[in-house]
Amino acid sequence: MKLFVKEKVFSMHDRYYIYNESDELAYEIESKVFSIGDKTTIYDKDRNVVAYIEQEIFHLTPYYNVYIDDEYKYQIKKKFQFFKNDYELSNMYKVDGSTFNLNFTIINNYGKTVALVNRKFLSIGDKYQIEIIDEKDIYTILTIIVAITNDVDRSQSNSSN
Repeated sequence: MKLFVKEKVFSMHDRYYIYNESDELAYEIESKVFSIGDKTTIYDKDRNVVAYIEQEIFHLTPYYNVYIDDEYKYQIKKKFQFFKNDYELSNMYKVDGSTFNLNFTIINNYGKTVALVNRKFLSIGDKYQIEIIDEKDIYTILTIIVAITNDVDRSQSNSSN
C-alpha cells in the first residue's frame, strides 16, 4: 500500500493530509498550533480519531506519548546526538535512515521492514511517499512517521529563527 503526504507550504504545522494511490483522502493530521508541547490527532477519512500523539515537556530531548484507539501504546524519545536525528521507541520498533531528510525505513520488533518513507524535494510544500509493507500495524506506522515529521519540522523551524 502506498500513501502520499501533502503538506501546505504555509500551514504553520497545523493540518495536512494523507492520500491513497487513487488520490483519495485516507487520513487527516491535525496539530494544535497554540499548545504547550505538540498535540497531534490522526483522523481517518470519516473524521474518526484513530490515534493521538502528545509531546511531554520538561525533558532535554523531545518525548512523545502515542495513543491508538484511546489506549496508551508506546513512547518515542529523541536521542541526544549532535549531528544526527535518532529516535528510541519503547515498542521495540526501529527507525533506520535519514529522519532529518524524511528518507527512512521502519522496522518492527521482529526485525522485519514494515514501511519506507521517501520525501520528494522538488515539490511545492512537503510531499513524501509512505510505502506500507505490513498493513496490520498501519496506525503504529503512521504515528511513528507523524511524530518524527513533527519533530523534524519543529527543529528546522527553531533553527531558522
